[in-house]
Amino acid sequence: MELEYSDRNSRRSKLYIAVGVIVALVVAGTVYVALQASGLTDEVQVETRSVVVATVAIPSRQPIGEADVAVREIVADPTNETAFTSVDEVVGRITGVAISPGQLLSANLLASTTEGQTFSILEPGEQFDPEGPDLRAVSVTVAAPNAVAGTLAAGQRVDLIVTMSVNPGEAPPGPDPEEDEPEAMEFIAGPSTKVTLQDLTILARNGDIYILRSDVETAEKIAELTAAGGTFTMVLRPDEDDRTAETEGSTIDRLIEEFDFPVPLPPDFETP
Repeated sequence: MELEYSDRNSRRSKLYIAVGVIVALVVAGTVYVALQASGLTDEVQVETRSVVVATVAIPSRQPIGEADVAVREIVADPTNETAFTSVDEVVGRITGVAISPGQLLSANLLASTTEGQTFSILEPGEQFDPEGPDLRAVSVTVAAPNAVAGTLAAGQRVDLIVTMSVNPGEAPPGPDPEEDEPEAMEFIAGPSTKVTLQDLTILARNGDIYILRSDVETAEKIAELTAAGGTFTMVLRPDEDDRTAETEGSTIDRLIEEFDFPVPLPPDFETP
């Protein structure tokens, strides 16, 4: 038996499609009118700012080269107000911290904000505190063999060991002023070594001359030790170690006793 074809369903489908198209047009028109009324379709002017960014990774305490930075246009906002706007402001300056590619350059990332100066007494981003310590920069001369083979660099933290020639002089007279013989001398002249100043930051280096960050009292002690003929040795501290080491120092007699060195004696020659 053959089924008779009816186009009733076809006409109904076309009607649904037509109604859907009409509804979509009405909704689109309504949205467009609403956007026009709110002004959201107007062209928005975005404020931009020219800033200096790093094009490569720049290590800490390294001079910035012209090829290391570039000027980029970015959307202006409060987070980039302090960024440099010209490469001339940063080329030749020394970084205070490691800088990543794409990072904006601002004054708090540099070791010094003074053109031509390669270091700053204050740490990057650190503000001067009138209630804080009297920070100063002081220089010491340390030969390469006494400075971790001359491998020390700016930004590292060190301790200063000083070796001085100590000459106590004659022993004081005994308790009886009429005694002719002084008491036996308890000390002898010789070198004495001690770690004196700890946790000092190297700000800059020029050959065997190191510029250290310290307070003014420590700078006085360094000047006095230098004037007294002290020989400085620098020892490098781990970055994580902020402890103060307690030591007794070292002298020849202590080393002889500790390591049981044999003491030379005059030979006993037999007379014939």
